[in-house]
Amino acid sequence: MEYDYRGRQGSGSYSGGGSSLYPRVGQPSHGVSNAALPPPPRAAPYHHHGPPSGAPHPVPSSSSTSVGIQVVIKPEYRITPPPQMAPHLIEIPRSTFNFDFEYERKILAEAEKDNPNWSKFVVENQATSGDPVVDKYVAMGLGREAVSFAVLNYGDNPVKVKEFVKSYNALHEMGFTSSNVPELLAIHDNDPDKVIPHLIGST
Repeated sequence: MEYDYRGRQGSGSYSGGGSSLYPRVGQPSHGVSNAALPPPPRAAPYHHHGPPSGAPHPVPSSSSTSVGIQVVIKPEYRITPPPQMAPHLIEIPRSTFNFDFEYERKILAEAEKDNPNWSKFVVENQATSGDPVVDKYVAMGLGREAVSFAVLNYGDNPVKVKEFVKSYNALHEMGFTSSNVPELLAIHDNDPDKVIPHLIGST
């Protein structure tokens, strides 16, 4: 069974011309005009709005009209200006010391080599004795003190001088620094094993 809603008059309204419970489409409701309301104005992007017109505005303080936070630094935390120097102390005397590290650079460069030759540094720092024979052996990297005793005992004898210097240095490394070491080495033909008992007995 079909029902025709189009045949009814005043659908949804009371008879006698009374107002309907719901307003019809396209008709004003409760005195509202059919004219479309203008859309609210759009705010510009990234625009900071202040408080609404109805909100109360902040009342400025009567004690200060400045805006912001006032910070007071205690006297003990304040930075005082540097003291003024006397006019005659403005020009500070400079040092005339010559920073020459050429010798140190040579040592570092020699240390980087596979077979460093330290004897040349010993020769540079030792003064010449005036004896060409002693200076010759010192130039070979031998100690000047041991060479002096060896040349005194054996003269310009390369084999004996080198033997003496080797035994002399070995005894010094053992702690035997007595003045009798050169004489005992000369007596025992530069044999440190024969010299050691005499040095121990003399102590």
